[in-house]
Amino acid sequence: MREDILALVYSAIDEVDPLTAAGAPLTKTPEAHLLGSDDGVDSLTFVNIVVALEEQIRQKFGRAVVLVDEENMAAAEHPFRTIRTLAEYVEKVLGKN
Repeated sequence: MREDILALVYSAIDEVDPLTAAGAPLTKTPEAHLLGSDDGVDSLTFVNIVVALEEQIRQKFGRAVVLVDEENMAAAEHPFRTIRTLAEYVEKVLGKN
C-alpha cells in the first residue's frame, strides 16, 4: 500500500474528527475499524470520511472518484472494514483510472 494513499485517508479523518458526534477522534492506524465492527464509526462519520477522502483525491490527483457504490457495499468483504482495506481499495480505484 502506498504511503501517500494512507496519508490521504488520515488527512480525511483529521478533517472529519472535529465533526463526529462522539467527539472522540478515530485512531489513525491501518488496523482501525471503520464499518462492520462494534469498534467502527457511525454511518454519518463514515459518509463524511468518504466525502472528505474523495475531495482529497480530487485535489491531489485531479481526478473525481466515487468510492462507495452498491456493489462494493454489498460484498461480504467490502473495502470499508478498516483504514488499511480502505487505503488498499483507493489504491486499486486510482490504478483503474
